[in-house]
Amino acid sequence: MLKQLRENTKTILWIVVVAFIVSIFAVWGMNQRGGGRRPDQQSNIIGSVDGIELSRQMYSNNFQELYANMRAQRGEDYRPSDTESYMLSEQAWEMGIQKAIIAREIDRMGITITDNELVSFLRRNPHPTLRQMFTGEDGNFDYQAYLQALSNPDADWTDLERWGRSVMPELKLETMLSSQIHVSERQIRDRFNRQNTRIKARYVKVPFGVEEVPYEPTEAEISALYEEKKEDFKTSEKRAIRMVRIEKAPTDLDEQDVFERMTELREEIVGGYDFAEAATQESDDFNTSRKGGDLGFFSRGIMDSLFTETAFALKPGEISEPVRTSFGYHLIKTEEKTVEEEVEKVKASHILMRVEPGYETIDSLRTLLTDFRETITEKGLAPAAADFGIEVTEPEPFVQGSFIKDHGYLPRLVNFAFNTDVGKISSTMETEQYIYIIEIIEIIGESTMPLDELRPQLTERIRADRRENAALETAKQLRAMATTGGDLEKAAHSFELEMVETTPFAVDQSIPGIGTGTGFATAAYELQTGRISPPIKGNQEWFIIQITDRSPGEPSEMAAQRQAILQQLRQESASRFLALWYDQLRKDAVIVDNREMTLN
Repeated sequence: MLKQLRENTKTILWIVVVAFIVSIFAVWGMNQRGGGRRPDQQSNIIGSVDGIELSRQMYSNNFQELYANMRAQRGEDYRPSDTESYMLSEQAWEMGIQKAIIAREIDRMGITITDNELVSFLRRNPHPTLRQMFTGEDGNFDYQAYLQALSNPDADWTDLERWGRSVMPELKLETMLSSQIHVSERQIRDRFNRQNTRIKARYVKVPFGVEEVPYEPTEAEISALYEEKKEDFKTSEKRAIRMVRIEKAPTDLDEQDVFERMTELREEIVGGYDFAEAATQESDDFNTSRKGGDLGFFSRGIMDSLFTETAFALKPGEISEPVRTSFGYHLIKTEEKTVEEEVEKVKASHILMRVEPGYETIDSLRTLLTDFRETITEKGLAPAAADFGIEVTEPEPFVQGSFIKDHGYLPRLVNFAFNTDVGKISSTMETEQYIYIIEIIEIIGESTMPLDELRPQLTERIRADRRENAALETAKQLRAMATTGGDLEKAAHSFELEMVETTPFAVDQSIPGIGTGTGFATAAYELQTGRISPPIKGNQEWFIIQITDRSPGEPSEMAAQRQAILQQLRQESASRFLALWYDQLRKDAVIVDNREMTLN
């Protein structure tokens, strides 16, 4: 393979390139569409898409890729919260589904890559890491050096070829699909006009207003609106569960251990260990550790009360004994004190050590959970919990994607409930604070909320519609007067309203006092100069608009902007087309999600 590249034999920077190959291709390595699994790898399969198996290793690789991207954006100290971890895991799962669907379509469409296509691709598209390798001190990529390195006949570029073959089919598929996109001259001209036409307008805003005495709708009005909007009041399918929640609570020994560690650390700092360096190395407050624990200036009432009083009681340069707050133990160093506008402020730094379950606590908890799970398998959740003295609760039924009342946002639990059958019991699912095991006890189908429960909402809806319609009638009368008399400002004054004039704007720009992407902008763009618009609905108002000036773009600028506009329209159309194409395939796919394990 790549014979054409190897025929031209020149060696350049090869020692560096070989070192590079050794270090990175272990990471690039695998063609993610290839391979299978042995019978003893059944537990590695966590789901499927139309029968295409998704492995736990693939899922883990996707997660690590996303996590690495987040760390690159937010810094090396980035640690995802429970919610962020869940979001990353869901993205990793969707990446796996997408890869499986696209791989299936590539096979179905018979897309293949020839050697010549691969050679051309690798010559024109250096891998980002290779691009870095051949970037000189001036910051420019040395393309010729890259080509010469590729041409070395003694190098084994097998993994680079594999990488090219893994990405090229998707690029080829995207090109084939995108080739169906056609952009007309009219579309180009319309986009040019939207981007380059400048409009000046005058307008009157008719607010919806407020009723001095709120209207009390009749029973007939409420019933009629309920029947009209009945489909809007359907509740989604719900799940009812029973659960146990075991807190991962630190023991007194864990508390004492952290206190002693902080006491020892304070002694080291007093003995000469730099406080800022200690904070960088030891603090659990990732937001301040990179800054040496610096909290800046703050006044009373901002921080925890004990933390604040300690910081104010210390003299500049002094370091506190370990201080316990709800966050853990702190060492506080007061740097400076000042008074600004008669308010005392202190500048302080701190080192935080959280009090968390230690090794022995976790080990004891794991032993408990092992025994508990075995008993659940034998007896069921509720009897096992009774044997172990663990409380069982039955939260209020919930819909998919929602919070669980009194427990908060627990997406893994909710997903399990909606991806398993009645009677199934989950394995352990953990957050930072708790370990959960749940049992699905009922599937509650869709239903329509009763009228009595919706009465306050319906009443407010009727009131809002009345305010909107009253404002609409005023706007219609104002427009009629302005159209008849030919004076928008005079008509506005008749209704004790103000006429406002805009500065020149383009339809896609933000309009002062109006905003971006509004019906106002679209109506103004389509309205002829001098004409007065019908009422245009805003957020909580109607607009009557009159265009006073319209300056189209210069025809001579059309040629200069044409290629950029064409590319822009193609990208937008291709993005929409590809999204719709994939969404339909995703909707039609049979997806099995077995990420969460069951105990029965």
